[in-house]
Amino acid sequence: MSARSSRTRSAWNQLATVPGRVSQLSAILAITAPPAAAAAMVPLRSHVTNAALALVMVAVVVVVVTPGRRLAALAAGVSAGLWFDFFLTRPYESFTISHSADIQTAVLLLVVAVGVGELAARDRRHRNEGTSTSDGLAAVQAVTELVNEGAPVDEVIDAVSTSLVGLLHLESCHFDPSRTPVTIPYIERPGFVSYSVYRQDSEVEGLPVSPVTLPVRFASQLVGRFVLQAPLPALPVEVHRLHTAIVLADLAGLSVGRDQPRPQLRLTVAQGGYDNA
Repeated sequence: MSARSSRTRSAWNQLATVPGRVSQLSAILAITAPPAAAAAMVPLRSHVTNAALALVMVAVVVVVVTPGRRLAALAAGVSAGLWFDFFLTRPYESFTISHSADIQTAVLLLVVAVGVGELAARDRRHRNEGTSTSDGLAAVQAVTELVNEGAPVDEVIDAVSTSLVGLLHLESCHFDPSRTPVTIPYIERPGFVSYSVYRQDSEVEGLPVSPVTLPVRFASQLVGRFVLQAPLPALPVEVHRLHTAIVLADLAGLSVGRDQPRPQLRLTVAQGGYDNA
C-alpha cells in the first residue's frame, strides 16, 4: 500500500469524525466523483479493457462511500454505473449499452457501492456501541487499492483469501478457479449460508464444518469460488462479516475478469500462513 494512499485514508478518516461535514461532503462526492473519474479515463477506453476501467470506478466508489451514509452509497453506485455507461461503453456518449457484459459490470458497480455503504453504516453503529467492524472495511479498502494499482490476480486472490480467514474465523481458505456449478453449502446474497432450501443462522451456529463455497463472479458468470473451511467447533459469524465476504468476492471477480485468460491457480491460506497448491 502506497504512502500516498495511506495519508489520503488517514485524512479522510479524520474528516469522518465530524458527522455533519462528512455526510455533506460524501453526498457531494457521490454525485460528482464518478463522472469526473469516468471522463478522465476517456483517452484510455480504446486501449484498456472495460473490466480494468471498472476497477478504477470501484476504487472511486469505495473511497466516496466508506465514511458516508447508505443514501450516499446508493447515489455513488447509480452515478458510477451511469457514467461508466456514458463515457466508457459503446456506443460512447450515450446511455445505451450494446453489450450485456457491460450492463452486468454497471450493475456490479452499484452492488459493490451499496455493499460498502452498508458496511460503513454498520461500522458507525458498532463504534457507537463500543465495538467495531473496521477490520472488514480495511480489508475492502486494501483489496480495492490492489486491483486499482493493477496487482497480479494471484496477489489479489491471496489478499482476499487472507482477509477471509480472519474475517470469518476460518481454519483455511483456498481459491478454486473451477467454473462448474457451486456446491452447497454456499454463501449467497445478501449474506446467508444456504443449503438451497435451508439457511443456517451463522450468528448462532457459525459456518458449517463441511467446506463452504463463496462464489466469485464477473459479468454474472461464475469465474471461480473460495472454499472456506470452518473450525471445529464452529465459531459464530455475524451477518455483517458475510456481507464483507461477498464484497471481497465481487472485487476478486473484477480482478479475475480483468486478466484473461483466467489464471489456473489454487492458493491455500491457513492460520499459520499459506501454501501455493
